Amino acid sequence: MNTQKLRALPYIVPLFPFDIIVAVCLLVASVVAAVYDRRFFRPRYPKTGGHRPPLQQKIATIQILNWNGRDLLRQCLPSVIDAVRLAGGGHKILLVDNGSTDGSVELTRQEFPQVHILELDRNYGFIGGNNRGVQTVDTEFVVFLNNDMIVDRNFLRPLIDGFTDDSVFAVTSQIFLEDSSRRREETGKTRAKFERGFFEVWHEEIDAKDEKRETIPVFWAGGGSCAFDRAKYLELGGLDELYAPFYLEDTDLSYRAWKRGWKCLLAPASRVIHKHRATSSRTFSHRFVDNTIRRNLYLFIWKNIRDVQMLLGHIINLPRIHGRSIMNNGGAFEVQAYMRAVVKMPMAILRRIGQTPQGCASDRDVIAGSRQ
Repeated sequence: MNTQKLRALPYIVPLFPFDIIVAVCLLVASVVAAVYDRRFFRPRYPKTGGHRPPLQQKIATIQILNWNGRDLLRQCLPSVIDAVRLAGGGHKILLVDNGSTDGSVELTRQEFPQVHILELDRNYGFIGGNNRGVQTVDTEFVVFLNNDMIVDRNFLRPLIDGFTDDSVFAVTSQIFLEDSSRRREETGKTRAKFERGFFEVWHEEIDAKDEKRETIPVFWAGGGSCAFDRAKYLELGGLDELYAPFYLEDTDLSYRAWKRGWKCLLAPASRVIHKHRATSSRTFSHRFVDNTIRRNLYLFIWKNIRDVQMLLGHIINLPRIHGRSIMNNGGAFEVQAYMRAVVKMPMAILRRIGQTPQGCASDRDVIAGSRQ
């Protein structure tokens, strides 16, 4: 055993009792869910694929969530307004304001009067704010756009064009970073693999062949620059507060859509520029953001994975999963992320039991299908 592994042991050993608790909860919940499904004959949904109406009938609302982002709105809204004007067709822009106190609403009213505004009484976060906004939208599609996104003039039409049939749930944009000299952490071409009991998720490079394709299947449609079929979004219950305050809520939503038999796609011709973490970094440290992503990866597995081999692989490999993270991120980081997940595990288990069987696609089908 090398020195690194020895250094990880003092952190792994105290976590082992919690690993046992997690294992028991997951196994019991899986049995209860199976019995519940069989007892109440909950529906398994057939795949859909009906033809969509012609383009001119496809109307979208671009929903921009904001909290104290006055300066960002001034920088980014002009590009959105220009794109809507170019697209034509009666598309709308909706600012969902999470109780801002910096004059964001007043600025929007004065400088961008064509933007509709939904004023919320307080900050409901990314998940709560967006879910409340969708409830008020009256168009067939809703485009989520972060307030730190600058869009290409032609970004909207490829998104709407991507809804070619009723099997499409979401179409997302290709993402560029404002600083082109930085490593491109986001592209929109999202991928995932499940190895040694844990998920790894990432953005894959977009090559010349991808650029020529109208759409590309992706594991998840990014919640900051993505068009959703509003009816399907509401049918799935929207973004899940389990993942609050942020990250992986869009992955979870997309995963549930894939299991329902719906598709999540990337439209490379739709392009946006992201001021990466310009909003979250004003309130949360990079460490907290990364730690929350780690926490939410655990919750994602505990809530969603039904494949017996995958689930057992996760349970058996928990000490190794901790060990790898400790060697990469440090012991305190992994302990904090895991214990934050354990605290929220009852919520994940309740959702696991109550979640309608998706029927159309297995966990393995989703991972494979999103990489075609």
